[in-house]
Amino acid sequence: MISIHPSTKVKEILRDPVTGQPQHEASLDLKKAIFKQILEYGLPSMTGFVVGSLNELVDTFWLAKIGPEPVAAVTMFMSMFWTLMTANILIGIGSVSIIARRFGEKDIERTERAMKSAMLLKLTLGTASGLLGFLILNPVLHLLGAAPDVHALAVDYAGVMLITSGVIAGAFSIFTFFRCIGQPRLSLWMQILAAGTNMIFDPLLIFGIGPFPEMGIFGAAVATAGSFTLACIVGIFILQRKQSPVQVRWFGKPFPQRTEMMHILRIGWPGGINVLSFSIAMNIAVKIVSVYGTEVVAIYGAAMKVLHFGFMSMVGFTLGTSALLGQFLGSKELLKAWMVGAQAIRIAAWIMLAFGAVIFAGASPIIKLFFDSPEMHDLGVALLRIMALCLPLSGIHIGAEIAFEGAGMNKPPMILSLIHGWLMVVPFMYILGPMMGFGPHGVMWGWTLAHSFGGIAAIWLFQRGWWLKHEV
Repeated sequence: MISIHPSTKVKEILRDPVTGQPQHEASLDLKKAIFKQILEYGLPSMTGFVVGSLNELVDTFWLAKIGPEPVAAVTMFMSMFWTLMTANILIGIGSVSIIARRFGEKDIERTERAMKSAMLLKLTLGTASGLLGFLILNPVLHLLGAAPDVHALAVDYAGVMLITSGVIAGAFSIFTFFRCIGQPRLSLWMQILAAGTNMIFDPLLIFGIGPFPEMGIFGAAVATAGSFTLACIVGIFILQRKQSPVQVRWFGKPFPQRTEMMHILRIGWPGGINVLSFSIAMNIAVKIVSVYGTEVVAIYGAAMKVLHFGFMSMVGFTLGTSALLGQFLGSKELLKAWMVGAQAIRIAAWIMLAFGAVIFAGASPIIKLFFDSPEMHDLGVALLRIMALCLPLSGIHIGAEIAFEGAGMNKPPMILSLIHGWLMVVPFMYILGPMMGFGPHGVMWGWTLAHSFGGIAAIWLFQRGWWLKHEV
């Protein structure tokens, strides 16, 4: 589907510094070995994120049984929540490159210190973000166009999520730590623990099954927050065991350092701006969709949950492989780092092509899982199929960013995100929707075109090869 050959500039970077001989041609055995390593790191991480996305789908499935209002409420709140969790993602991006490189350099003490510093940052800034969320919740929901009943439901859901935001952020660090120290399967099991716990307790707490109280949308929030808390606690205990490749003595030396934390923030801030900018753009996208009413917002939310299944599987895959790429950069094996990046993009493109084909063909039964109304079903099928068309190029976009994240070079993806969100997604959705009067269909065509162009730009950035020379 896609051929990725090193540019002239990349060939020069990959040239052996001693002999001057080109190194961009790899043997078949090396290609097979790299492919195997990509699968060893990427598949457990991808599976973990697939489970997490399935978890979100289950949330939406049960809430849709109450009506479209709870689905719309969660859609609006979560668009705000992930904007607030920018600090979580910023620290995660910064810590991946540092921890993976230190582990690749076999510097265990500095690896441990980086892990402690990242966890302290996550717990502190995550909690602060949750407190900020309480202050801005009502005005943000108003700006997003929430109807009164949707607004009230969103507030019910938000309380628990905002209180536990620090621990939720810490759980994501646990997943990252295991990937960075060569334990991707443990990362998978931690994600399965979180998702499985939520899937079990979701219907019990939403509908009051057995001895459990009927809590509605509030019960969904309790199940979600509780599952992440459990995963965080279990992961902390596992990492402090002597059997861990890096034994993290949480309350002993080496202590977290301010300089280490600042280093994580310096590397991660472009990625944080990237996510913050795109999250705000997605909030505006929800606002554009809300012009057409609560039912269309609910359809958009359900469609995004379905597509999120594919997006997050690719994010998981590339997070796993970015740790591998970072280890190769740390050990100065640049050819292997290039091969990891190029092969990961190809795999991401093929997986998302297959996923998009399944979504397109199965749009009708998928929408029926959420909505019984014939009107919502017909519109939902049409909108979901339009959105599915961009998935292969979205996979390329996500895959291309792996190199920059693994290298700790996050400014190019940040610039691309600013262009993608503010010069493509928002304008395209508005122009083809409210401005030109094409309705919900036009809005989704704008969404699809913007994401397609984003994928083309991302592969161009990857092939420049700047990330191969970046130091952290």
